[in-house]
Amino acid sequence: VPIVFFDIEVFPNLFLVNWKLQGKDNPVIRMINPSPGAIEQLLKYRLVGFNNRRYDNHILYAAYLGKSTYDLYLISQKIISGEGGMFGEAYNLSYTDIYDFAATKQSLKKWEIQLGIHHQELGLPWDQPVPEELWEKVAEYCDNDVLATEAVFDHLSADFTARQILADLAGMTVNDTTNTLTTRFIFGN
Repeated sequence: VPIVFFDIEVFPNLFLVNWKLQGKDNPVIRMINPSPGAIEQLLKYRLVGFNNRRYDNHILYAAYLGKSTYDLYLISQKIISGEGGMFGEAYNLSYTDIYDFAATKQSLKKWEIQLGIHHQELGLPWDQPVPEELWEKVAEYCDNDVLATEAVFDHLSADFTARQILADLAGMTVNDTTNTLTTRFIFGN
């Protein structure tokens, strides 16, 4: 099953899922306010994101369940504020989470600057509807994050190899958290 890098953006009237197959020559695909069926098709890939276990996976899962765009926005706000919005089933939608396996914990934006790759800020309020004429601007911003996610994954290939080894030793998956894998490795079941 191929690896897909993805990112999402959530506004009261706009839900974007941008993704690309692994490989520099593969284009970014944009899904604007996608249907549950479109999300289901995406879930067939090995999804790799950045901090996705704590955010993106839960929004994808809610979209897969058929939640409206505005409901996704409300779930997003709950997750960001720490007031819930998480689904137990959502953690394992992804193949792995770059932020979790990275030895150096920093934001995607900081990685972009450190690696000298294109860095883009959106400059739109996250709690306001996006005028339709600006949807393209939001999609370009999301495209950039997808490309940056792949670049960071490539840059951290040694960290991912370490994750694969730890997952193998613990008898778990590369999507399990470092803490969970280490605990299982040290203490067993």
